[in-house]
Order: sequence, then structure tokens, then C-alpha cells
Amino acid sequence: MRGPGLRESFQKKLLGSFLAVGLLPLVVCAGLILGIFQSVLFRNARDSAQTQLDSLAGRFDGLMSSCGGILEELGREELVIRAMRGEHRSGTQVYNTLYSAASAYLRDADFSLYNAGGELLYATSNTVPRSLSVNWGVLFAAGERPGETVYQGSEGCMRLARAVPGGEGAVGFVTAELREEHFRRLFQGSYGAGSDVLVLDPYWDQVYASPTLQDDTLAPRLRGRLLEGGSFAEVGTQNTYHVFRNAASGFAVILRQPKPLADWVMQLFYLVAGLSILLCAGVSIRAAMSFSRQLFEPIRTLNSAMAAVEEGDLDVRVEVTGTDEISQLSGRFNRMTQRLRENLAWSIRQQQELGDAQIRMMQAQLNPHFLYNTLDTLKWLGKINGSQEISTISADLADILRRSISAEEFVELREELAVLERYVEIQTIRFPGKFEFEIRADEGLLDALVPKLMLQPLVENAIIHGFEDGSHGRISVEVVPRGETMCLTVRDNGCGMSPESMERFLRREGPQAGGGHLGLYNVDAILRLHYGADSGLRFMPRGGDRGTCIQITLPVIRREGGEDT
Repeated sequence: MRGPGLRESFQKKLLGSFLAVGLLPLVVCAGLILGIFQSVLFRNARDSAQTQLDSLAGRFDGLMSSCGGILEELGREELVIRAMRGEHRSGTQVYNTLYSAASAYLRDADFSLYNAGGELLYATSNTVPRSLSVNWGVLFAAGERPGETVYQGSEGCMRLARAVPGGEGAVGFVTAELREEHFRRLFQGSYGAGSDVLVLDPYWDQVYASPTLQDDTLAPRLRGRLLEGGSFAEVGTQNTYHVFRNAASGFAVILRQPKPLADWVMQLFYLVAGLSILLCAGVSIRAAMSFSRQLFEPIRTLNSAMAAVEEGDLDVRVEVTGTDEISQLSGRFNRMTQRLRENLAWSIRQQQELGDAQIRMMQAQLNPHFLYNTLDTLKWLGKINGSQEISTISADLADILRRSISAEEFVELREELAVLERYVEIQTIRFPGKFEFEIRADEGLLDALVPKLMLQPLVENAIIHGFEDGSHGRISVEVVPRGETMCLTVRDNGCGMSPESMERFLRREGPQAGGGHLGLYNVDAILRLHYGADSGLRFMPRGGDRGTCIQITLPVIRREGGEDT
């Protein structure tokens, strides 16, 4: 099943490669010529259409904004409100107010005042309706939305209305009306010859169409394509459509522009290019079939070997018969399977060793809480029986144990120093008068984070190994800042480490090589794991003095937001 599938797939890919090589120059040249020619024409047409649409949109937006402002201004005029209530009888003053507010736009729209019943009171033109229904249409919509300008359109007319509030309802309405002559005057000179303009209401019903647009079915067809989710390009193949929608009114201004290139011309170009491509395709297919027969066999063999590896057979091998790329791939495949087999065996051994270690760990595990509770009991027994040293040792050891079993890997320096003082207090009771102990730490570093129980093994090493010859000595711990780091130094004037132990430690042979100092090895390993291979313990020379000086350099890291940073 794999052979035929591979053959088909490989031959198709090879065929595709030859087709690409053979047809690419022709396709690129033909595509560039057609693309550049078509791109220039359509880009110029698109830029021209965008310029015209921007001009149409700017004029329409400006007129809608200005008319809305005039209606809002008239709605606030006290004289207009009184006239709508029938309290003012001087029509001249009302006309003056109406004409004064709309003087700049008298040629662009007709402005009217209606009373609460929809009867015309005053108008800037005698062509406006004498009455409008308040139960439907634009006045009804304005009454339902007081304080807002509403917009409605019908065939050949667009109306803007705003209710004038007073008392419990509207006392009247101010309106603006745009008819065909207004739209024609508004858009005149904003679009080129051969283009047409269409104004549609929010429901995509026609309100205005330029005189040269003699297609009454265009608006319904555009609305149908919009509802179907289709493209306007499908409405007509000879024109392009560019749409602008006014945000305030929801009305759309559509610019229809003829395509810059006839469809039959493009079809002729495509036919010539297609015939040329077909001729080259025939030559490429013939060459591809010939080469695919020569290259298929070694690839089929390699594919079968890979299938065997997928099934778990890591002993499969591919015969290498040459020095070409496919032969090199076969050789790498053989080496890969060999390494896979070796890695699998190594992984099995690692799993066995890990399982053995987990078993040993569980067998040797002791609940530290039991020890902590037992030491707490010893502390209170010491206090009850008046043995202060037993009580102190129990309390100190319990505190050290409690801190050692906590889940935190890092603690503040002050906590680390407190644990160290607890430990030294135990050793002082155990070895009275054997050593003196001193801590000097910079106050600004006490909140810095350090690995838990890092200093205690170093001091323990100094006490146990430094003074094993019975001498009296001194141990000091010093913490000082050094730029963006801090330096921790543990000194003692004991007998020091032997040259053999020092050499073994520097070679990182581990405590199992002999010589003890398990705590030093553990601290050194923890520092290297957390801060890198160069961040372990450093033994500093002491000249002619006795003892050991161990130094640790750590970055100054503090808690932020309750978490380690």
C-alpha cells in the first residue's frame, strides 16, 4: 500500500517541480505584463474613484452636520417655541429667525416649522408639504426620540426632523428637506463624466440618482446582493461600486464607475497566455515522467525502511550504493537507527536505576515531623525538670529541623543567620570554651534571598574539622555588599584542610572519594545548580595564618509582591 502511494506522491511532486521550472519564466513574464498593465489601469481608476467618493462624502457629511446643527439651534429658540405653542403672532419675527439660522444653506435644503399636530407654520420654500402625519413617518420618529435629529428618505426626497420639547411632549417640529435639485446641486462637480451617484436610505431604498443613471432596478439589486452577503461586483460586470455610509443618518452614497478595461479584451489576453502555458506544460510533463522513473527506486527503498522503523524494527538497514544526496541520506538513516537503538537501551537502564533509587529512598524515609514533635517534647521535659541546657538544645534543634523541612528553597539572609545562631548555640553547649563565634552582616542585605541552610554546613565543617586537634579557635561569618552582588565569607583559625582534601574538592571528586567534608560538597553542588558552574565555593588564601577561609559570591535578589524575584 505504501509503494504506490509513494510513487504517486513523488511523481506528482517531481512533475510539479518540472512544470514550475518550465512554466515559471513564461508565467512570470505573462503575469507581469498583464499584472502591470491591469494594475496601472485599475489603480488609476481606484484612485480617481476614491478622490471622487471623498469629495462626495465630504459634501454630504458637511451638509448633514450643518442641517443637524440648524435644527438643533432652531429647537432652542424661544421665539420658535412660542410660535409653535400659538403664543406669538408676529410671523415676520419668526421668519427672520428661521431665515437667519438657515441663511447659509437655503440653496442646499428647505427648512420648515411644524406644530405638534404636524401642520406647517413657517417654511423657507413653498414646495414643502402643508402637513405631515405625526402618527408615522419622520415626525413620528422624531417624537419618539426627543433631543435627537432623525433621518428618513423616500423616492426623490430626504427629510431631517427634530422634536421641540415642551411640557409633557413635543410642542412642534423643525425639519429640513432635500429634494433632487438639492442633491444635484450638492454633488455637482464632485464626480467625473461616465460616473453616476446614488443615494440610498438605511434600508437601501433609492432616495436620489444622478440624471445619467437610467437604471431603476439598480437599488433593489444592490440591496439584494447586500442581504445575500455577496459582492457588488456581481451586480454588473462593466462597473465598479464604491460605497460611503454617513454615520449620523445611516444613508449611503454610492459612486458607480465604469471599469477601465473591457472584459473581452482581458479574455483575449488570458487566452493567448493560456495557450502558451499549455504548450510549455506538455514539454515539462514529458521530461518529468522520464526523470521520475530514475529517481523513484532509491526513495521507495528508503521509505520502506522508515516504515519498518515506525513499526519498531530498529535493526533495519538501507544499502548505500553511491555518493549522491540520496545515498548520503541512506547513510544518515542507518546511523540514526543505530543511535536510536543505543538511546533506547540507555533509557531502559536509566529507568531501572531511577526505580531502584526511588525504592531505596522510600525505604530510608523518616517522617521529619515525628522528630520535630519529639524534640518539642524534650524541650518541655527539660524545662519541667530544670535542665536549661536540654531545653535550649531541644528548642534550637527543633527550630533548625522545622526550617529544614520547609518547602522553600530560598530564605532571607536574616533567617539563614538566625538558623546559624541556633546551631552555634547547640555546639557551644556541646563544646564549651572550644571556639568563639561572630557574625558581621550589612543591614541592607538582611532581606536578600539565599539558598536555605547554606551557611550551617560551612560552620559545622569549621567546628568539626578545623578544631579536631583540640585547639581553641575563632569562627567568623561576614556578609558585605560588592556592587550588585554580596560576598559571604566564613573564616576560622583552625588546622585547615589537608592538601589532599583540598585537591580532591577542587577536582569535584565528591565525598565518596574519602576525606569527609560532605557538607562542603553539598553546598558547592547547590550553588552551582542555582547560580551556574562558576558560582561554587572558593577557598581564599590566608598567607601564613592557620585555618580556612571560604568565600561565596551571590547576586542580591529580594522578594517583590510576595514572590521571589
